[in-house]
This record gives sequence, C-alpha cells and structure tokens, in this order.
Amino acid sequence: MIKFAARSSLSVIAVFFIISVIAFSSLKISSFSLGGTESSRTDSFLYIMSIENHSLHSILPTQPDRSLGKAALEILTNINLADMKTFLFTEIPGLHASSPKILIAGQGTDFTNLPIESPPPQDFGLENVTDEPETLPNEEKKELTNDYIAFIYHTHTWESFLPLLPESNNPSSKEKNVTILGKRLGEKLQEKGIKTLVDTSDVQEKLLKRGMKYYQSYTVARESVVEAMGQNKQLQLMFDIHRDSARKNVTTKEINGKPYAKLYFVVGTAHPNYGKNFEFASKLHKLLEKKYPGISRGVYDKSKAEGNGIYNQDLFEHNLVVEIGGIDNTLEELNRTVDALAEVISDYYWGEAVEASKNK
Repeated sequence: MIKFAARSSLSVIAVFFIISVIAFSSLKISSFSLGGTESSRTDSFLYIMSIENHSLHSILPTQPDRSLGKAALEILTNINLADMKTFLFTEIPGLHASSPKILIAGQGTDFTNLPIESPPPQDFGLENVTDEPETLPNEEKKELTNDYIAFIYHTHTWESFLPLLPESNNPSSKEKNVTILGKRLGEKLQEKGIKTLVDTSDVQEKLLKRGMKYYQSYTVARESVVEAMGQNKQLQLMFDIHRDSARKNVTTKEINGKPYAKLYFVVGTAHPNYGKNFEFASKLHKLLEKKYPGISRGVYDKSKAEGNGIYNQDLFEHNLVVEIGGIDNTLEELNRTVDALAEVISDYYWGEAVEASKNK
C-alpha cells in the first residue's frame, strides 16, 4: 500500500513538473512531441498517466524497459535513449529542418527509417556523349490524344534493383530499371478502364546529351508533364515512379504469406498545390492500408531544404512521387505492389474522382 502510494505520488509530481515547465518556459508539448509521427512520445506521456490510471495499460505497447524517468526525459527533451538519431536532431542546429517530414506514418515507420534519396548513378556524366538527336531509335512515339485519364513518368529513369542486375553491385541501369514498374502500372490501370499514358522518355539520357547535372532531372521531366497536360485535357491522375535506396528489411512486408515491396508517397511543400497533393496521397495511403496493411510506409513531405521541394507538383494537383521498394527488392515483390497500387488507384478513381467530376 505504501509502495502504491509512493508511485502515485511520484506520477502526480512528474505530471505537475511537466505542466510547470511548459507553463513557465519556452518548452511546450507540441504535435511533434506528443502526436503525429512521433508516436513514442505519446506512449511516454500515456505511460506516466497509466501509473495513476491503470486502465491505460491496455492501450500501451509492451516495453519492459520503460521507466518513469525515461518517459519524462522523452517528453521534456524529445530524446529517446533507444534512438540515437534523436540526440542529433536535438543537438545539431538545422538537422531536423533538412530531414523529410513524416506526414502520415505507415506501420513501422519512424525517424529511424526515413527515406534514403537515391544518389546519381556511379558513372553518370563520365561516358562519352555524341551529338545525336535526343529521340532514341527505339523510343516509342507518344500518341497524340485528348482522352488519357492518368499519366505515368519517371524523373530518375535509371534507378534499378540489384536482383535485376545479378552481375553488378550498382543499383543503376539504362536497360533494366524502374521504368518496368511504370509500364506495368499503366497496363494494370488500362485493364481497370483507366486510359493511361506512360512516358518512355529517358530523362538521364537527355541530361547527358544536354550536358546538364543530375539535380536538374526534375527540370527535364517537367517537359514531359507539360506536354502531357497540353495534349490531354482529361488528365486527373499523375504519378512519378521512383525507388528508395533503403535495404530490404525496411522496404519489404509480408502480406498473406507473400512478400511485397513497400512504397511511400512524397509531397513537395514549395508550391501552391501542396494541400491538394497531400490530400490525394493521404487517401491512397488509407486505401492501401485497408486492403494491404503494412504495404505503405506513409506520406512524407519535402521542402527545398531536403530536395527539389516541388517535384513538378505545382503543375497538377493530383501529381505524386511514388517510391516503390528499395534496391534489394525482387521483380516479383515489386510487381505485387504495383498491382496493389493499381487496385487502389482504380478504387479512388471510380469512386471519389468520378463522382467529383460529375458534380462539377
């Protein structure tokens, strides 16, 4: 009885101390501290409250090493003793601002497994480039029409996967790359009655021919987006397909006994369409989680401090960067995820998008 009274008193003191610090200093519990993507901060706060209200134990994750001291430290300082990254975010000015923000966290997503931006191909810019015309001999000609509903393109066309390149340790290829996924996604959407234009432009090849830098990929890809919009007035959906550079333990999820490549959505913040694109990404994420729990790593935003910041999403309010899998995922895993994505895009289009267009 004495032990229980002591623990209760200690919890009351701890909560009172936290409230006092918040009230009389510049430190405050924000959405970053207690909610959103930093769910561990919420758990810490609930843990402290559960010492007094035992009914809260039923909603707390099992963490045998949790203590009142650790919980209080996590709330007051945003430092998690089990996550070294939180020390860096706290102590190095500007580091947190230059990291992508998790707008919606998928299962298992936190600041320990943030997206890893793919670097330029190892040999990019080192090969000899001729003055030949930009249109490649085998490049398919774009069909001029005005009734495409979806547009798929690839800003980083040479992003590839190690299982597709068994004799290489460089996940970049001009021949076997992420464009395979865009082609399949287009085919699956077509099967579901969504007429889809898949851009076959090789952005990296264009960069080389023009003597441009890798960071200018989005500038070159923008040409395809503008062209597609100019020729197809019925466009409602747009996807820029990429792959992440994280390893397989982060980018793979088993669902119903089969491995899937995980995906996530990126929304740029440096443009007026940010809110609409985030809303679009949020709806696709929720549809994926409902049908394929754990397949989505969530929705991230990126400002110019973390990358391009716009991603050509300023041109179109339903344009998303979709990062599918990582460098270790197999084609079988990737294809399963592409098929799942096509399924939920179809659900979205034939549900909400079509109904919205009827009401205009």
